[in-house]
Amino acid sequence: MNYTEETLRLLAQESVVRDIHPFDSGEIDTVEQYIKKIVKKLQQNPRLIVEADFDYYGSGFASYINIHISKKDGSDSTVSTKNRAITTSTKGLLLYICNLAPVWCYGSSSWSKTTEDGAFKSSSGYFLTSKKINTLDNDALWHDEVETIKTLMDDMYGYVLLTTKEAQKPISSDIKIATVFSDPPFEVFDCFFHWED
Repeated sequence: MNYTEETLRLLAQESVVRDIHPFDSGEIDTVEQYIKKIVKKLQQNPRLIVEADFDYYGSGFASYINIHISKKDGSDSTVSTKNRAITTSTKGLLLYICNLAPVWCYGSSSWSKTTEDGAFKSSSGYFLTSKKINTLDNDALWHDEVETIKTLMDDMYGYVLLTTKEAQKPISSDIKIATVFSDPPFEVFDCFFHWED
């Protein structure tokens, strides 16, 4: 899929684009209600834990919803303890679903969560980049799930997978994007997936 410079400029300005439902509303809230339906569908898989962040990492604005997917059986995670702290480290699947246009991507990611005496203490994780999208560190562990998600996103919800080649295309140097992820020169990826804290 090719994206016009006009479309990329609108995305950089955080405008909702496309003339299909729910994007034709022009409202991010309407699109995010639609994404919540996608998340609920993903959560119906009894083998997966699906956690979506609709709060933009707790501050600012993100042009996408970040979704962590892990295995309910714990086959993608390790648990360690130190004193009263318990840390769960996961090598799972991360989805980015754009809330400005029907575009998404996925990738392998790692994150951890630490609790102490049952209370949340800290967490950490990694972001996707244009060079790491649509690849799996452990294809055997995630291949079937990714294929199911691809079908669901395309056939049922009308989202298009942004390819690595498309994501890495440079954009016009005068297009400014408010993001903490990267610095100019920006790529197509940055138009669809950016976050300003």
